[in-house]
Amino acid sequence: MSEINNENESTPLAVDPIVESPVVEEAVVEAPVVEAPVVETVEEAPVVEVAPEVEPEAPKQEVVERPVYGAREEVQGVGVTAGGAIGTTVSAPAPRKTFAQKDKPKEEKIALYSTKNVTWAEVGKVYRGYNIVPVSAADKWLTRDHVRVATPEEVAKEFGK
Repeated sequence: MSEINNENESTPLAVDPIVESPVVEEAVVEAPVVEAPVVETVEEAPVVEVAPEVEPEAPKQEVVERPVYGAREEVQGVGVTAGGAIGTTVSAPAPRKTFAQKDKPKEEKIALYSTKNVTWAEVGKVYRGYNIVPVSAADKWLTRDHVRVATPEEVAKEFGK
């Protein structure tokens, strides 16, 4: 490598001489300036006519109906395929179950006052304070010494009415 560097160092670089061309000035000829005649333009104000106001008619609204889709007569489900394997098949949809609401006769209720929290398996629960219970359960609760009938006045006083 040292030989290559030595060879590059010994070779002189070629430098192009810069030749300058002489600058020649051109004569400038001045032309007389002629002013253009001034033309006055008169602008006329546009005439604005006020038309009587007319209420636009309300656009007629087109009624767009939604498409009606019929119930699917067949639905996909899991079942036995033609080859005997378990896979997806098409079957009739299951009928919808409708639950009829049973009209329960409203049982009369009564207010009781209890001094303890007690749970009775056949009757229910009462908590310390005022309780609203059905009359059938109240008959059983009144057999206990910690439960008494509460008057409407004391219940109203307790609940701020």
